[in-house]
Amino acid sequence: MDGYTGKAKIDEKHFLRGEERREVKWLLPCAAAAMTISLTYLAYRTKLVFSLGETTFFVWSALAIEIATAGKEAMVQSSSASTQLILLPVPRLFLQLSIFDSVQNAKGVRLPQSISNESKLPRIDVFITYCGEGLDILIDTVKSACHQEYPPSLLRVIVLDDSDSRDVASAITKLQPVVPISLRYATRGIKPHTHSKAANLNFGLHFTDTLEDGSAGYLAVLDVDMMPGAQWLRTVIPYLLHDSSAGLACPFQRLYNIAANDPLGMTPDISLIESMIVLQDFADSSLCTGSGFLVRRPALDAINGFPEESLQEDILTSIALSAKGFRTISVNGELQWGLAADTFPDWVKQRQRWAAGILSISSYLCSSKGRDLPFGARVSGALWGIIDGLASVVWTISIFLLPLLVLSGRPLLPSSAAGAMENSFLFRLAVLDFAAQSAVQALLCSLLDWRCDMFAPVAGMWLAPYRLLITLRFYCFPKILGHEVPAFTPTGVNAALGREEREARKRGRSCKKIVLWDCGAWIFLVVFGCCLLGGFRTTAATLSPWFFSGSKGVGRHHLDAFLVRVGWPPLFLLWLLFAKSAWTPISYAFAPPPFVEREQLLDRMDHVAIATPKKTVKELHMARKSQFFWLAFAAYCVVAGAVFEFTR
Repeated sequence: MDGYTGKAKIDEKHFLRGEERREVKWLLPCAAAAMTISLTYLAYRTKLVFSLGETTFFVWSALAIEIATAGKEAMVQSSSASTQLILLPVPRLFLQLSIFDSVQNAKGVRLPQSISNESKLPRIDVFITYCGEGLDILIDTVKSACHQEYPPSLLRVIVLDDSDSRDVASAITKLQPVVPISLRYATRGIKPHTHSKAANLNFGLHFTDTLEDGSAGYLAVLDVDMMPGAQWLRTVIPYLLHDSSAGLACPFQRLYNIAANDPLGMTPDISLIESMIVLQDFADSSLCTGSGFLVRRPALDAINGFPEESLQEDILTSIALSAKGFRTISVNGELQWGLAADTFPDWVKQRQRWAAGILSISSYLCSSKGRDLPFGARVSGALWGIIDGLASVVWTISIFLLPLLVLSGRPLLPSSAAGAMENSFLFRLAVLDFAAQSAVQALLCSLLDWRCDMFAPVAGMWLAPYRLLITLRFYCFPKILGHEVPAFTPTGVNAALGREEREARKRGRSCKKIVLWDCGAWIFLVVFGCCLLGGFRTTAATLSPWFFSGSKGVGRHHLDAFLVRVGWPPLFLLWLLFAKSAWTPISYAFAPPPFVEREQLLDRMDHVAIATPKKTVKELHMARKSQFFWLAFAAYCVVAGAVFEFTR
């Protein structure tokens, strides 16, 4: 009974959701206004190109970039139909549509009361999947799972070892006498293969069926690096016990090893997903995001176990459960802490694996194997893969093309646009569009207590070329050109480049060769150079005469020239974001963060040696993010607008 007190405390402030959040009532009108302004601006912007007739390759390219990249990753769901929730990198209008749907169908998943009567608590099996990620990581997770605020007689932890390691088997055997619950070890005795995690979990289902006391009515799953807090199960299980339609409950992922200055922008990327999950919950239509979750065993049996057709078995499990009438609930709070990819090669490979997972889900839903799912889900799956692949193409082309357009010094709006802009209508619309989109994004950031910045949706755009590469290999390339079927690669298994980078950082050295050459990030040197050179060259050529001219007319003429070549707010913002994004891998290559051993990030309870992230680490992850970049661009819009108005 060591470690079990019979009761658990829940911090309710972390579980405010649905109609309990004051931001929700403002989302719908703000989204409606933003959509109206966006449509008006894009329509007038397009009309200007067509009506003035002085179009060039540069003008058309700028218009195409502005329309195509007016996007962000958005969770798009039609909860009133039979379609499934999907993650789409789509134009911002889809984000507004998703907000309409989510808020209009908002039910709000209320925090269920904790269960104090132990007789009402069910038996739970806990699976911990292992595939060679590191024995020390596994042991810490096993100890945390074995010391839950949950009756020991109702809890069983099973380590599923796909590495077939004698060391792991021996370590688990040594732990069995000292933990307060039933701890078991199982292995398939084979090496990992494609989609091995889902197959390993299904092996665990069959393994528990063969035990004397059979399988439990509920199953919890943990990645090997995801350490649960002591109240993990007592907090999550009420969501399933109080709602018979809830099939799976998934707490948010928290990561404790992200560097203090977050040089690769991991936090905005993860925070964006969290904000979209909040929108999902408004419509009671979440997806499982993996790493740690709790599921009803009968619901899992109804879909014949975990789907093995995709790398994203967690998302596909949610889709399959939804087809059988079971909902997925996302549980907010600091309940489980895991490891992020800690090197540049590992982060890139992880994001490529996510992209490959989207492709594999799309392919599965479009194939004959997905025929048992609703038609809407299969159509959504097809659109998912197509739009995700196209988004990678659009961002990759744009991040290379726009700096070249700016570098050319040619007008990116029709040359007669200066005259057309005398009434300031289009310019005002551009600034107003930015303000409207900022208002919507501010509300989403507020839902996360400002743990992400205003430009979080595009923080990882430098990864687009890597995502495009995996898309081409999966869809287009024949074997002779590098066709690649998405394969399972466990996070934490040290590849050669990852090990090399860790050693370099431990010695205080840079990672120029690894990042720029081995990972191909040298191309971002070209992008960043074109951004800087083009911006300075065009700005100097158009604005410098203004500061030395005493003629008001000449001043306005040069201001108009600056606006149509580089200073137009939407294009100027994209130019800045592309430069900032290209700088991310460059700065990492020349000045990577110092390597911090995992043990330095953890505290341990002396009597049981249970590891938990240090308080300072948690505070760093949950801290509010600076909005300096957004404030700087907002200031530019104000200054440019004032100058534009007062120089007419």
